[in-house]
Amino acid sequence: MNTPVARPSIVAVADSDSYLKLACTTLDALGPEWDRRVVLVRTPIAPTPEQVAAATSGTCFQDVQIPVLPRAALDYRSLDAHIIFAAATGPVVSELFTKLLRSRANAVRPSALISALPGVAYPATAKGWAYRRSGDAFIVHSHAEAREFLQLAEAETGHRPDVLVSKLPFLKTAGFPQPAPSPIDTVVFAAQAKVPVQRAERQEILLALEKVARLNPAVRVVVKLRARAGEPQTHLEAHPYDSLWEELVAAGKIGNGHVEFVTGPMEKSLAPGSALLTVSSTAALEAVDRGLPVLVLTDFGLNDAMLNSVFRGSGLLGTLDDAASLHFSFPNRAWLRENYFHRRGPEFASALAHYAQRATNQTLATSEAQLAMVKEVAFRQRVRTTLPRPALAMLLRIRRWWLSERGSRT
Repeated sequence: MNTPVARPSIVAVADSDSYLKLACTTLDALGPEWDRRVVLVRTPIAPTPEQVAAATSGTCFQDVQIPVLPRAALDYRSLDAHIIFAAATGPVVSELFTKLLRSRANAVRPSALISALPGVAYPATAKGWAYRRSGDAFIVHSHAEAREFLQLAEAETGHRPDVLVSKLPFLKTAGFPQPAPSPIDTVVFAAQAKVPVQRAERQEILLALEKVARLNPAVRVVVKLRARAGEPQTHLEAHPYDSLWEELVAAGKIGNGHVEFVTGPMEKSLAPGSALLTVSSTAALEAVDRGLPVLVLTDFGLNDAMLNSVFRGSGLLGTLDDAASLHFSFPNRAWLRENYFHRRGPEFASALAHYAQRATNQTLATSEAQLAMVKEVAFRQRVRTTLPRPALAMLLRIRRWWLSERGSRT
């Protein structure tokens, strides 16, 4: 007998700044018809109060106290929702799903288990998929991403979660965004922790930004940071831009005051008249959504390692020299349709409502294939979610040394 869901409920579990933004914007887009909650799990990369404010800005969670729970406290009772949305880094998702699936191995589950990656998840990676594939469903945000992850699923045996196509919740345009006519008065560089990797490459970007400021004195040049040097982020940043800038100033290679460094919500940096410069940041999509011109840098490569291959064919590609001449562009419609700017229909919310209905009807059960998948969670996953980053880095170095020593003796 089907019992109608009076008000479906969903709780998101986040662990870092970027995943908290994914959690808050995704749940906000579902609307007040849903009972929505967000919790933070206590890990070494937990966001600072400033990062929490930035991630929740403009959503129904703005100015709401987000509870922080230890990993040990996460279970069906504490989360208590039809859908548990694991909006967290891979090791945390894997550990959470493993715990929940094992706890109801031979019984009906009260919650569906769903996960997603924040921002651009193209190309699909086997590692990111492996952490999350024990869940009931996995959310992607473009047709191109859906094809990529479905190919990974079809190449494997055992349990396969459903792949649900949504739209990045912070993109507001219903159809194709239109370019804004405003002249450029601000260049915003969206910094990333992962790319480019090399110190010299990051210095090259900063030197180029100073050149943009010198050649265009009427244009404000801003570096939008995810975090200040030393603050936690989803990904470890070896060479923070603000620290590198101070070193270049001290060495007399650039003039102090030519470039501003800011934190906070990206939306505050994307005002009319702004142009977005990036290596591969999802901020490029936020800028396009607002009709702003964009330049995706290819100076360091156009490939999967640089996380910018998704922009191939977009019309947004260029170099640091293009930035100096304020040569920014707007993407073509064919690329927009395939990559993140499809129309937002009711299908995604309906799919979630279906999972909530199954939870109400007590028809969610852990399959043998799911149990086989989570039979033994690797010890390193638990270590990664527990140790402070310096200790984790040291442990990984010791492990690499031990493996190399063992290899040299065989």
